[in-house]
Amino acid sequence: MGEELPALKINQAPRQKLAETVAQQILAAVQDLPAGTRLPSERELTQQLKCGRSTVREALNGLAMIGVVEIRHGQGVFVAEPPPVPRDDAESTEPKAITPELLEARRIVEVELARLAAERRTDDDLTAMTAVLEQHRARLDELERPVVEASKFHLLVADAARNRVLANVVRPFFRLAFELGPQLYQTTEGYAAWELDQHTRIRDAIASHDGELARLRMLEHITSMDPHYRGGRGSSATS
Repeated sequence: MGEELPALKINQAPRQKLAETVAQQILAAVQDLPAGTRLPSERELTQQLKCGRSTVREALNGLAMIGVVEIRHGQGVFVAEPPPVPRDDAESTEPKAITPELLEARRIVEVELARLAAERRTDDDLTAMTAVLEQHRARLDELERPVVEASKFHLLVADAARNRVLANVVRPFFRLAFELGPQLYQTTEGYAAWELDQHTRIRDAIASHDGELARLRMLEHITSMDPHYRGGRGSSATS
């Protein structure tokens, strides 16, 4: 339409990084752009990032899944409207600033999603969950922070519940987690490994078709996240 698109301030992505790293870089570049801003094309992004077009596409799809961008077919990719998130301190970006509201909301919605997922999941759902857990472990082995993988796992659980209304309710939670997650991994020792173990236990309960067990494990997981957000490790962290 002749409009001039913004040049995103993006550092070149190292060749060995996965699409998740590219997603993190795009996220950092668009955080200060107003909602509705049109991003450069995939071709332009590949030139800026010095990576393949399929990598950029995968990164954009991941960001769309958590509500950072909106992909409008035939029009382009646009910065999405950020979800309203109450904070104890509007100027704070520390994970602890959003703990009470975020964890309360997650306990209300995600516990029920885990129960429904156990009752309604398909073999394809389990395959996808297992794959993202393997990606999470690979990130640990590479000493990388598995922010994207952790968020994807919870979104896969939501999708497996086969309730689009609840799945759409939970998605904004993980935009916030994606934005603040790097701080959490940096300040809380052992969190990523603990998180992988917790997610694996939830996946196993969903695989068993045991709705009550899946519900309890998700509840345990979200409840025991609070001391991690506050920089400590709770007594249930290794259970």
